[in-house]
Amino acid sequence: MNIKEKFLELTKRTYPHGTEKDLFPLLNPELCDDEFGNLFVKIGESDVMFTAHLDTATSALTEVVHVEDGKIIKTDGKSILGADDKAGVTIMLYMIENKIPGLYYFFLGEEVGCIGSRKVASKYKEQKISGINKVISFDRRGTNSVITFQSGSRCCSEKFGEELAKQLNTIENSFSYKNDPTGLLTDSIQFVSLYPECTNISVGYQFEHTYSENQDIEHLEKLAQACLKVDWNNLPVERDPSKTEYSSYYGYGYGYAYEDYDYGWASTKKSYGYTNYETKPVDKTEKIWFIDDKFDYVSFVELNKRNDVISVDLCPERLLLEKQNIEKVLKDLEIDFDEVKWNGLTLTVKYFDSADFTCDRNDLIEYLPSLDYSKYSSLTQEAVEEYTSKQSYKSMNTISNDWESKNYDWDYLDTDLFD
Repeated sequence: MNIKEKFLELTKRTYPHGTEKDLFPLLNPELCDDEFGNLFVKIGESDVMFTAHLDTATSALTEVVHVEDGKIIKTDGKSILGADDKAGVTIMLYMIENKIPGLYYFFLGEEVGCIGSRKVASKYKEQKISGINKVISFDRRGTNSVITFQSGSRCCSEKFGEELAKQLNTIENSFSYKNDPTGLLTDSIQFVSLYPECTNISVGYQFEHTYSENQDIEHLEKLAQACLKVDWNNLPVERDPSKTEYSSYYGYGYGYAYEDYDYGWASTKKSYGYTNYETKPVDKTEKIWFIDDKFDYVSFVELNKRNDVISVDLCPERLLLEKQNIEKVLKDLEIDFDEVKWNGLTLTVKYFDSADFTCDRNDLIEYLPSLDYSKYSSLTQEAVEEYTSKQSYKSMNTISNDWESKNYDWDYLDTDLFD
């Protein structure tokens, strides 16, 4: 299998969740479908499950125009690339072709809430898949991460991560893999309470979920080849999946993403009941104004050139609704948390007797598409002024004292994420 050619073939169009079956003819014919529509194959005897996901992080079904710039593959700027996670799919197809022992799972719907992997994990909660001790996802940005924590809780032991990184770096001396505690979540998080060592490995893409997404194809080729030589079965198994360990790492979210993407960063302003987060990105920004029909409120999101949200103005009721959606996701993932704080841009999850975990709106959009307001057509300034002059525009500086105490039925929430 030519790794580059396969990657280009897999990314010649996008595959929004619900269209993954269109991709099946391009995959290995040995793959079988499970009762949930995921694809899998078992090769030889191994205690490792390898995972990647088939869907693309977009609702648009569109052709992709590839642009090659040295070792970097990107698009013409009119679509996302889909390297997230066709890079991981490519690696696994290469391993299958070379008969590397393992249970290989290609999941549906990762980008809309880990739908396929969540169903598999639920099925095997009582009766685990026999012999599995490790779950390794190939679905991380960059070129050097072996993820040790996802959503602030440990997913694999330090020793496991260190040994995996050591083997990869020894096999390919241009690699610099190391343990990374800043993972948000991917399919392997579904199995953290079932199997000891669950991780996610960098596969060489950057700026996922944006039109600037690109893939380091040289890294992908080297990683796929290195994966044939890793001693997967003899990696150490130390973590106790029945125990939860929280990370002391703080400030993932914007602090990390901006360091990763080389953006600017400035101060933040906020007031109770109204959120107006101001940053000073290096690049020109755009405000998208829209009418929140549910709450009769004129809102906006501000985006930088990579379509990352850097500022929002949402009504208090919308913020609470979003918070409840987030809490439900955490409960579905069986994450044991004490408190959730959400201001529209930054999420802080407080764990019992442990450090907090933070991430930003851009991270969450991947798993809660209902948070993505960038798809709205922006109102003109005249329309905004006309609308607000005719409506009783909600106060931007107050919030009803009893609003937080209201107990809403879960059916009231946005449900596009949940099947």
